[in-house]
Amino acid sequence: MKELEDLIRQAILESVKEYQINKRDTIHITDLTTCLRKSYYTKKYGFPMDEKTAFRILFGVIVHELLTPVIAEYLNGKREVRTTYKYQGIEIQATPDVLANDVVVELKTCNKLPYSPYKTHLEQLNAYLHIFNVPKGLIVYISRTQLGVRIFDYYGNADLFYHTMEKAKILKYALDKDVPPPCNISISARKTYCKDCPFKNICVSDSELSV
Repeated sequence: MKELEDLIRQAILESVKEYQINKRDTIHITDLTTCLRKSYYTKKYGFPMDEKTAFRILFGVIVHELLTPVIAEYLNGKREVRTTYKYQGIEIQATPDVLANDVVVELKTCNKLPYSPYKTHLEQLNAYLHIFNVPKGLIVYISRTQLGVRIFDYYGNADLFYHTMEKAKILKYALDKDVPPPCNISISARKTYCKDCPFKNICVSDSELSV
């Protein structure tokens, strides 16, 4: 039985690693809505994957595979429509979970259902609204522990979209120069972002090298 357990764990790790590798060569919207330094290090070194992280990602993948067809059919839309958006010569990949004529839907798995959407998720959804020229967005949270669902609507912000796109310039420049970008996370938020970051040590050592 131990051999079978190890085989299953290895299969999970390998499948999730492949998912991460597919995102290393291009800039995605999700690279711009989190810590730019983390995005930089992920593209340079790959994302370190432990068993706990692999299971969490796999759960999200399963939820998406199960629910996006249902939501797409209900809204008469399509799932995972990918497009390349160009901003001042920079190519950015955008792939919302569900796209319909008048709404974009993003699914997010979480431990506890939030009482308001997370800012990073709103920024991601906001970018999709502008890129696909859709007036309304929905964020659907699925709890891993509470077995519940919570949905929030959102109607976009042009200034936030500009802010997101400008970060693409910073990340692209950092990748081209092979030097980590400045940290874009506020001091108050760094405790949450940095606590479990796999690049925490190298980030500190590179702090004097920022572009």
